[in-house]
Amino acid sequence: MIRSRGAWARWLVAALVLLLTWKTTWGVLGTFDLGFDDETIYLEAAHWAGKRFLPLADSSPLYPLWYRALSYVEPDPVRLYFLNWFVLTAALPALLYALARRSGAPLAAAAAVAVAWSTSTAVTTWPFVSKFAAVVLCLGALASTAIRDRRLAASVTVAALALTAYARAELTVPSFVFAGAVALHCLGVAVGTLRGPPTSARRGERARSLLALAISVLVPLGLRRLFGDPHQGGRAFFAFGQHYALNVVEDRRLGVDPWTLWDRFAREAFPRATTIGEALRENPAAFFWHVRRNLTTLPVAAAELVAPLRFVPRSLAAIVVLAVAVVVVAGACALVIRPSRLDRRLTAWLPLLAVVALTTVGSTLLVYPREHYLLPLACLSLSALAAACARLRWPSALRPRFWLGLPRVPRLAPSRRGAALGPALLVSGLALLGAALPTRRAALPSLLASNEPAPPEVHDNLRTVELLRSLRLRGRVPILEADHSRGVYAELDFVRVAQWEKATSFWDFVHARQVAVVAITWRLREDPRFRSDPEFVAFADGTGEREDFQLMPVPGTSVVLAVRASALARRE
Repeated sequence: MIRSRGAWARWLVAALVLLLTWKTTWGVLGTFDLGFDDETIYLEAAHWAGKRFLPLADSSPLYPLWYRALSYVEPDPVRLYFLNWFVLTAALPALLYALARRSGAPLAAAAAVAVAWSTSTAVTTWPFVSKFAAVVLCLGALASTAIRDRRLAASVTVAALALTAYARAELTVPSFVFAGAVALHCLGVAVGTLRGPPTSARRGERARSLLALAISVLVPLGLRRLFGDPHQGGRAFFAFGQHYALNVVEDRRLGVDPWTLWDRFAREAFPRATTIGEALRENPAAFFWHVRRNLTTLPVAAAELVAPLRFVPRSLAAIVVLAVAVVVVAGACALVIRPSRLDRRLTAWLPLLAVVALTTVGSTLLVYPREHYLLPLACLSLSALAAACARLRWPSALRPRFWLGLPRVPRLAPSRRGAALGPALLVSGLALLGAALPTRRAALPSLLASNEPAPPEVHDNLRTVELLRSLRLRGRVPILEADHSRGVYAELDFVRVAQWEKATSFWDFVHARQVAVVAITWRLREDPRFRSDPEFVAFADGTGEREDFQLMPVPGTSVVLAVRASALARRE
């Protein structure tokens, strides 16, 4: 009876959480621009995946393959970029809610963390590869909650970590260490069952242990065989060097772009290093200065990740923040005070959470606490804390019946209690919150107005891609640009000419690389290699030599496309 009476609340709360998530995600869609570089490299790799080669192991190959799968639904690269964002962003709060509930979380706690996530800046966190990693980890954790045998559950988390390592390379070594530990344990149990009489229980335990052993060994090794070693190449040191430069630029308050000039600052401190370990040995003082600065930045980045979106009215934001704070404090207390009473389904994936936590803290201290690095850990942690809340005994003063002044119903009549009061209040609160919450671009009705002005209607990168598409260029098109790359979204046969390749005068550089298109953006103008070159300055301002380049200002933006007439002549 009690279970059937509460079923309506479980389904209705889940539906309201999904609707609220969809509303916030749909409302943000279309309010932000294309992001080049990291995310575009993944999308470009998806174009070639399965045609010429698999993506490199150290370039998150699983994520381009996910892009590739989505491209069968939406082949246009611009719309594919936003479709990917929408699917991953809308899926995470739903998975967070499902994982929390499956791990034993009360309705209110699970709803609080899911709503908080769907209205937080995690919605707009870029690049999106960490959202994909969080989805894979949440699915692995969900799968482990459905398995009663601890060894099989651990092997499922091994598989989830091994898969995620090909989206977040820093998980590679920890996932292999964890896989080895699980494999050794399963092997020990299987060997132990050989002792004593051969009963059916021993045979069943041996079979489960061997299955878990096979999963723990074959999945990581199979992925490594398919994709290779994620630590090949110098991507780890590249990330370390770029973020060391970012720390230097921020500390010295320099007005330069650390992403394109990172080698200048990194080589000042680490002239010969090619790995993070070599950097530590070469200059320990600079290395630990970088780590200490990251340590002070870490709490700020974590707070910014889960902070409410700026357009959410302060009154609603305060309610959501307060609810999550209660869940976090209560869950943390339960983990510390009553760890032995935690739900079996929660403890099934706590090892996964521990591996992700150790990896995240280590990588953020060594590289930089960027918000997207912290995103998978934050998502899993909120689910775990919400689930742990179920093991706390709340004081009577914190229960709705007390502060509403309702009389206490005797425990002898459970079917007659006001058991529906709490769920009814929760459902009403979620419905009111969903109706009151505005959307970023006023796409859906709401009771409250946005906390900030409407977003801009013109986005520089999108408008530039539209103009580049309209030119219908054919043949190989070398593009000089400070980002990678407009050519992906314009669907050109392009060659990106990066600004850091310039070592001569502007025109000598253009002739040597046979540049056909120049994307004149603020980033290219401010690059010291170009800003100090009078030939480029006169060319960009339209006051000097242009040869056969035609300058095409992108309407509504500060971007100018310079296109050679010979490239335009190749149009159909």
